[in-house]
Amino acid sequence: MSPTLRGSLRLTELSLALIVLGVSTLVVMAWIEVLNHPDYTLVDGYWIGRLPWTPAGIVMALAGSVGALLAGALAILVEGGWWRRVLILPAWGAGALWWSMAMGWLPYDGFHGPDPVTFAYSLPSTAALLLLLPAIILASVAITPRRTPPPSLHLSRVHPLGEPAAAPDDVES
Repeated sequence: MSPTLRGSLRLTELSLALIVLGVSTLVVMAWIEVLNHPDYTLVDGYWIGRLPWTPAGIVMALAGSVGALLAGALAILVEGGWWRRVLILPAWGAGALWWSMAMGWLPYDGFHGPDPVTFAYSLPSTAALLLLLPAIILASVAITPRRTPPPSLHLSRVHPLGEPAAAPDDVES
């Protein structure tokens, strides 16, 4: 395994861990609000958005998704099949679309960027579908080992058809 592949796979795994840590932070903070207010749902707890943990969870998830898109694509480009390489384009396209809206380059109804954290907080389903999900899929495909074909026996004939087998040479002792 080449050092580039090894490093990109390590960074891909760390990026996935950062995504999980960020999303877990958001869920735990929402759950804390549910415990504090029994009539609230997890969605209500999310919308309370306690500082500094909610923005920190969002930043971790965003950084992990960018790392997963970049490192996963590098790992696939170094050693991946053609179908794995095809997956890079839609994943990067969805991520580029989300970042274009978050930075204000593309208009989005009611949002004026550049503010990726607020965009991700305000529209979590958009961030999940256009950024987190493609990053998780691309990174998962990158760290999944390639299936190697089973070994085959390349047997050849000892002698061609129609010719008798050659007698072994006499060895002088």
